[in-house]
Parts: sequence; C-alpha cells; structure tokens
Amino acid sequence: MSKTLKYLLLSSLLVFSAIATAQQSTTNATKSKTYIQEKKDTLSVPLWQGFMVEFDVEPLIENVILNNSTYTAYTYQGNIQGNLKNAYFPVVEIGLGGASKSLTNSHSYQGDGMYGKLGVDFNLLKPKPGTKIIKNYFLAGARLGASHLNYTIDNLTIANDYWGGTEDINYSRATTKVWFEVVAGVRVSFFKNIYLGWSVRNKHLLNQGKYGSPKPWYIPGYGIGNSSAWGFSYVVGYHF
Repeated sequence: MSKTLKYLLLSSLLVFSAIATAQQSTTNATKSKTYIQEKKDTLSVPLWQGFMVEFDVEPLIENVILNNSTYTAYTYQGNIQGNLKNAYFPVVEIGLGGASKSLTNSHSYQGDGMYGKLGVDFNLLKPKPGTKIIKNYFLAGARLGASHLNYTIDNLTIANDYWGGTEDINYSRATTKVWFEVVAGVRVSFFKNIYLGWSVRNKHLLNQGKYGSPKPWYIPGYGIGNSSAWGFSYVVGYHF
C-alpha cells in the first residue's frame, strides 16, 4: 500500500473520531441541560398549591333517573383535596346516603348511614420543561373507605331446620363496612378557580360479614353490597 493511501486512511480515521467525540459531547451536554432544567422547574414549584372543595353531583342525577316505586336512594358527597407541587393530591371525602327497596315475597329493605374516605391522587400530566403550567389534571390514585350504617329487612323468612317450617321476622342491625377503591379521572379549569371533573372507581369490599347472616343490600359510599363494585362521580369544585 502506498504511503499516500495510508496517509489518507489515517487522516480519515482521525477526522471521523473527532466528529464522533464532538457529537457525543453535544448529546451529553443536551441531556445534562435538560435534566438541570427539569430539576429546576420541579424545585421552582412551591410545595403548597392550595386546596379544592368539591361536590359530587352524579348521585343527584342518578337518583332522578333510577328512583321508582320499588327503589329509592340518595347520596350527598363532598371532598377536600390538597395540592402539593401540582403533583400530589391528598384527599378526604365525606358523605351520607341511604336506600330503600321492595323485594320479592313482601320483603323490604331500608338502610342509611354516613361514610368517609381517605386517599391520595397523583397527577399523570407532566408539563414540559420551561412551559407554562396549565392547571388541568389527569389523576390516578386510591382510597380507603368506611361506612357505619343501620339497616332493616322486614318480613325476612327464616327456615327452622330443627322443627321444620318457616318464620317471618324483622331483622335490624348496625354494622361497619370497609373497602378500598382504585380511582382515575380528570379535573379541568372551567372558569378562573372553578373546576369540573369526573372519575371512575373500582371498589373492593374488605369485610363481608358473618357467613349466613343477612347482609346489607346497600352500603352508603360503596353501593350495592357485592364483593366488588364500579362507581362514577362528576364533581364541581372551587380552588382556594
């Protein structure tokens, strides 16, 4: 191989190496700058961003649609939700509810009580570095709920396994039910500090009660007393 060709090959390798090194340095500098900017943006947001008071209007609409001569129900629910760095949203929900239903064979159910929920939501919408923060949120989180209720089942038929036959009784009891929820939803700034939003909830009952004992048909804050249930909420809120 001639000296000229060797010189050209060696020169080309040196040039390519210099270009690759420069590109790598530029990439690393860009990543470092982006990381510093993101960290700066995160640190620039104060911890306390206020709180929101919300009222759930979905049960009011549902009651109008579903209530009839054999089934009536009511629920009133509100919550207070804090805002930490526009990223974390601890929340307390409180409410009361009740239901009555005419069952088959002249049976009837009536129950009511209060409930509370404690949980936290996380904002899944992350603003890009350096952009203006828009206070619209896509939230996902969890709740732990508990309800203390009184319920009555009239004309409950009990079979007597020893003597035979049946007997109709009125069964009344007070109980506490506990459950957890997985929640996902959105909050949108409607006008100044007024927010609208909705959420979907998947609920799982943690205490079923004693085997064979009559269970509450309706649990305030939870819904129909199955082992799991779905819920939907539509809220109107004000940010302070």
